[in-house]
Amino acid sequence: MKTQNIAQCVLLLFFTFLSSCSSLQLTSSWTKPSTMRQAGKRILVVFYSIHPGDKAIGENTMAQALNNLGYSAAPSANLLHSPSSYPNEQSFNQAVLALGYDAILSVICTSKKTQTYIPGTTYYVPVGGYVGFYHFYHYYYELRETPAHTETDYQFFYQTNLYDIKQSGGEQLLYTSTSQSFDYDLSIISTRFCKVITRDMQQKGVL
Repeated sequence: MKTQNIAQCVLLLFFTFLSSCSSLQLTSSWTKPSTMRQAGKRILVVFYSIHPGDKAIGENTMAQALNNLGYSAAPSANLLHSPSSYPNEQSFNQAVLALGYDAILSVICTSKKTQTYIPGTTYYVPVGGYVGFYHFYHYYYELRETPAHTETDYQFFYQTNLYDIKQSGGEQLLYTSTSQSFDYDLSIISTRFCKVITRDMQQKGVL
């Protein structure tokens, strides 16, 4: 029994370590009160990003994650034009309904750039060699310096919204969350991002 408890503690610490090392974190989420699980719903995934390749990666990965949970989900890029090509949201929703989908899961990716000034530094290092007639070893300190420079960092934010577009008014927000990451490569974090979001939606009783 004691060995089993130790093993469980080790696993818990391991998964806590993995979570703390991840660059992606869920910062907030909200669910509409009295929202029921979306069992049997067909969900269209729409991903917005300033990076050209992110749309396909984000939509395909999220659609696959939802399909793995038993939902019928598909990326919007395979079925519709870009949402911005429609006159308004209502016309886009009507196009989604015409395809037989009940809900839209949208993910909006934005970024924030920060710059930090790093001042230059000076330091001394020992430099030596054999000098003189008897080849005594001699050393002295030489001044070195590093130049000042500016470091640029990017922080990425993901807002995830689930809309039931069959409700009165054409669009009803059921769930929203915000996540952030310091990793710009969506191909690396997309799988974890989808797991974090779908797990939170399950815990909130949406999925």
